[in-house]
Amino acid sequence: MEENQIPFNGSNSEASKLCFNKAAVKILAKKNNILTPEFVQIKEINGVLESNNFSVFKDYVVKPNQQGSSLGIYRKKDLINECEKKIKSIFELDNEILIEEFIDGREITVGILNNKTLPIIEIKPRSEFYDFRSKYSKGFCEYVCPAEIDSTTEQKLIENSLRIHQLTGCNVYSRVDFRLDKKGTPWFLEINTLPGLTETSLFPLACKKSGINFEKMISNLINLSNEK
Repeated sequence: MEENQIPFNGSNSEASKLCFNKAAVKILAKKNNILTPEFVQIKEINGVLESNNFSVFKDYVVKPNQQGSSLGIYRKKDLINECEKKIKSIFELDNEILIEEFIDGREITVGILNNKTLPIIEIKPRSEFYDFRSKYSKGFCEYVCPAEIDSTTEQKLIENSLRIHQLTGCNVYSRVDFRLDKKGTPWFLEINTLPGLTETSLFPLACKKSGINFEKMISNLINLSNEK
């Protein structure tokens, strides 16, 4: 679309490609002193199961490096049974996986529209983390918006969200995901350049809480994209 000068919404191809690569954005975050869980990148399945990669962290999450909608994500305890089969299933989604330190705490997301943050949302899934079913099935999550957090934590989330949005070159809108540990410290997980816009999605909920209904949200996305 860029090559053919066709208008499109949101970030350009360079920012989109970068943000789809979770490891690359986490490395960028670390270089800019933004806390993100430690991780190991695995590009070959051979020897993974016999290596020490799975004992690096006390608890961890295994997931594709470049994938969306929480597909192919497993916790440490999920791999007790059929570990090899599950690891192979992740490699069917991507040629690289991440073993990421699990941060025990609260699931938080921050939407950004026109370089301003929207009301912060806490996600309370019925399952132990915000998986595919939780994202797209009604009744599988409770959303608290605005999230019940102290002003210091809120400000840190706002600052880090805007910094990641700008460091990655995002434009118009995005959604930044975090975990809050037991001490209330935010840990950056990933940034989404095309946040979901379904009836169970988070970005429309945050817009609604800030007084922007769905129709106005779509209109804003179109108008801001045309102005970029």
